[in-house]
Amino acid sequence: MINFDKGGIFLLYKMLEKNRKLLNENEENILSYLLENKQQINDLTIREIANKFFTVPNTIVRMCKKLGFTGFQQFKEEVIFTLKVEQSLGEISPLDDVIVKTKQLLNPEVLNEIIESIYNARNILFFAVGLSRSPAEDLGERLKIIGKPNQTFVDPHIMKYSAELMHPEDLAVAVSLSGREDSNVYAAASRAKAVGAKTISITGFSSNPLANLTNYQLYGYSAELHINGMDAADRFSLHYITNLLFNEYLKKYHGIE
Repeated sequence: MINFDKGGIFLLYKMLEKNRKLLNENEENILSYLLENKQQINDLTIREIANKFFTVPNTIVRMCKKLGFTGFQQFKEEVIFTLKVEQSLGEISPLDDVIVKTKQLLNPEVLNEIIESIYNARNILFFAVGLSRSPAEDLGERLKIIGKPNQTFVDPHIMKYSAELMHPEDLAVAVSLSGREDSNVYAAASRAKAVGAKTISITGFSSNPLANLTNYQLYGYSAELHINGMDAADRFSLHYITNLLFNEYLKKYHGIE
C-alpha cells in the first residue's frame, strides 16, 4: 500500500533516510540512477535496470528489501506516488522546494532523541567549516542564551584537538553538506566518537561517510552548485534544521511554543 507514515513523512523518504546506509557501492549506484530518473521509472523494467549495471534482477530486489520495501514493485510505486504528490504542490519557489523536501526527510523520533541528547549533554562541540559553519554558530549562540555550554571553531586544528579531549557526557554535532571522509569535520567527529562522546551529523541527503559514522543523523535537501570550482551550494536546509532543533528544544524543555 502506498501511504504516508504517522509523522506525515513520505514512506519513500523515510525508508531512504533509515536504511540507505545499508547499501553497498553497486546498490547505491543503482539507487542513485533510479532517483535521478524517477520521471521515467514507470517505463523501466527490472531486467533493463539490471542489464544497465551488468548485474541480475535479484540484485535490484535485494536492494529494495534492504531499504525496507517488499520488492522492486513496491519501491517503484512509492517513487511514482511521491513524484505525483510533489508535482501536485504546484508552482513553488526553489526555497519552498528545499523546505518541503527537507521536512520529508526528517524523522520525528530521531529529532526527539537528538533534542534529549542536547538537554543531557554536559558540553556541546560543533564541528563545521566554510559555509556550513554559519548554521552551527547560529544554533550554538542561541543555546548559550538558555544556558547550554557549547563551542564552535574557526581553526580546524583546534577543532580536531578539542574533539580528542571530549568526555562521554559531551555531545558532538557535525555539520557538513557533503559529509566527505577526507574533511576536517569527519576527522573531528571520528575522534569525538573514539573517546566515547555521542555524535550527531547534519548533512545533505546522501549515503555519506559522516552520516554513517555518527550515532544520529539528520538530512537536509540541497542541490550541488560550484562556481569557478568552489562550492557555492546554499545551506538553507541546514539552517532550517538547526532552527527546528532549537524551537523544538524550547517547546519541550521551556514550554515556549
